Amino acid sequence: MFALDGRRAVITGASRGIGARAAQVLDAAGASVALVARDEARLDEVAATLRNDTIVLPTDLGEPDAGERLAERIEQRWGGADILVNNAGLSRTAPAVEMSTTDWDDVLAVNLRSVFTLTRCLAPGMLARGWGRIVTVASALGLVGEPYAAPYVASKSGVLGLTRSLAVEWASSGVTVNALCPGWVDTDMVTHLREDPRFHRRAMRRIAARRWGVPEDLDGALLLLVSPASAYLTGQAIVVDGGLVAGW
Repeated sequence: MFALDGRRAVITGASRGIGARAAQVLDAAGASVALVARDEARLDEVAATLRNDTIVLPTDLGEPDAGERLAERIEQRWGGADILVNNAGLSRTAPAVEMSTTDWDDVLAVNLRSVFTLTRCLAPGMLARGWGRIVTVASALGLVGEPYAAPYVASKSGVLGLTRSLAVEWASSGVTVNALCPGWVDTDMVTHLREDPRFHRRAMRRIAARRWGVPEDLDGALLLLVSPASAYLTGQAIVVDGGLVAGW
């Protein structure tokens, strides 16, 4: 039910943190994995931990045509993909009145636009074959507000809307579209917050589990969403946050 033998999976933001762990989980389940991120050296390090056929595709998803170019390379190499995990993310923080339009555009380009363009380009093959799993790593912050993070919160909320729309559009075609919403997971992106005593205390007051998450905490939910087991599960936002939102 959870085997991915013979499946071809594309994972963005795969050079570290949640994306690197996702690559290892899907590889262990039998999938071949295409690793996407900007840092080729770090992608190579992740690839060295995998056992199945692996493609390393250095890409800056902030570029306007990145999704189209990436899909073309995957089509040429593999003839398409069965699984897409949109994990790449960018955050810029500042008071809203001081947030520049450039920072806003940079975050939305990676967190929302690239999700749509890459999904749009890889989905036709999935639809033609009658099977596909599309998972976007959103965030618990797509469900609640957070100060000083307007573009990030807006982009993750947008991802949830996009997930629902594509899910109902493709549900009868064997392609499911879901979102995975982590809470505070200890990765490089949030190291500065994890090490800030004031923020750490605030997080511990809100997280019911009383600990930060780690990428491994997402393994089960991710494997469910990309596997045959989730054939009738689509348009959902699966929150893995140690009880953060439940007790907000």
